[in-house]
Amino acid sequence: MKLVNHLILRITLCFAIVMLFWSAIYFFLQMKEIHDGNDEGLTNLKQEFIAKANKIPGFVENLENTAPLNITVNEIAFEEAEVMVENFATAKIYFATELEEEEVRMLTTAFRCELTGKYYRLQFFTSVVESDDLIKNTLYLLLGLWIMLSLTIFIVSKIIISKANKPFYKLLNELKKFRLDKRQIIAFPKTNLKEYSQLNRSIKELLERNIDVFNEQKIFIENTAHELQTPLAITIAKMEMLIEKYQSNKEYTEEIAGVLNILNRMKRLNSNLLLLSKIKNSQFPETSSVNLREVLDSVIADFEDIAAYKEISIEKEGDYCPELQINKDLAYILFGNLIKNAVAHNHQNGKIIINYNSDCITIANSGNRMTFNVFSRYQNAAADEKSSGLGLSIVKSIADLYQLNITYTYNEMHIFRIDMKMQ
Repeated sequence: MKLVNHLILRITLCFAIVMLFWSAIYFFLQMKEIHDGNDEGLTNLKQEFIAKANKIPGFVENLENTAPLNITVNEIAFEEAEVMVENFATAKIYFATELEEEEVRMLTTAFRCELTGKYYRLQFFTSVVESDDLIKNTLYLLLGLWIMLSLTIFIVSKIIISKANKPFYKLLNELKKFRLDKRQIIAFPKTNLKEYSQLNRSIKELLERNIDVFNEQKIFIENTAHELQTPLAITIAKMEMLIEKYQSNKEYTEEIAGVLNILNRMKRLNSNLLLLSKIKNSQFPETSSVNLREVLDSVIADFEDIAAYKEISIEKEGDYCPELQINKDLAYILFGNLIKNAVAHNHQNGKIIINYNSDCITIANSGNRMTFNVFSRYQNAAADEKSSGLGLSIVKSIADLYQLNITYTYNEMHIFRIDMKMQ
């Protein structure tokens, strides 16, 4: 969920809960106010009735005979009147004109007439139908107001927060396009918000530091690799001279040959590390449309003698092989390392199967299962002293550079699959 939607939903939910709480309080207070108004009207009616009953002779008797619509008068004993408590209640009374019961607000009380000395039970009531309608209308209005305010808060919050977060999303888009190897600072969006300004400054400083470290590391690797080449070449040349000079001493030459093998391995390791650094730093900008079948045929021809020596058969399947926009030298390195790996990690009388497809190439070879990540650096299943353990790591780096998806699986054979489609 986006940050904007998360904030808006939280704000709207909190607002809705608060509105619901206060609407309930307002609704019950309004109901109480309506009932209090009805009760006050009934109390005034009671007081007016008592005042007239105590002054006008026969007033109560006449009311008992005429039976007015909103007053009920019944004579009661003193004992009943003594214990009666005045109370207000909501009740239902049948109205003949309406042919149904309707809800009323009723006051029940006891009264002693001063003129006659008799005791009466009085019931005064007023219809609350209009009050109920008023309560319902109030409830509907509150619900309407609540919904409209919620929608307004949601829409206004979305507009305001979205507008305020525009610099943030622009910054995210710029960061997605940032490439450390291009060594170019992104364009930071302008903003008047203090927090986003601080974020822009912090990210700018972070990117500048990373670019500086990247450049220093790149220069260090290149310089180190180049500087090592000369002393390694000189040392190898001198060791070869010593072998020629002391070739009569077999024990001595074997010791020198061992050292020479180590030096040659260091030379290859140095060259491969330099190549990895150049690939990571995108130092192979030239690309062209390369026919991969021609590249593979050329690479296979280079390894035919070694494959023949190990009695390894090489089979080709499929007629169509795609063309790829790639640096030609890197294409040769990519497939050269894969074929070299297929030969080196094969067994006597093994086989290599190369399958061409419109969107992928697979290279499969017989051999024992490997239990490690084949694309990791310095991994060498055969423990070959002549191998630097960087061949497949270089393959993965080249594939990543051109956004090719390379995968490894084992199903009785080692299978490397290169998809020509973008990842």
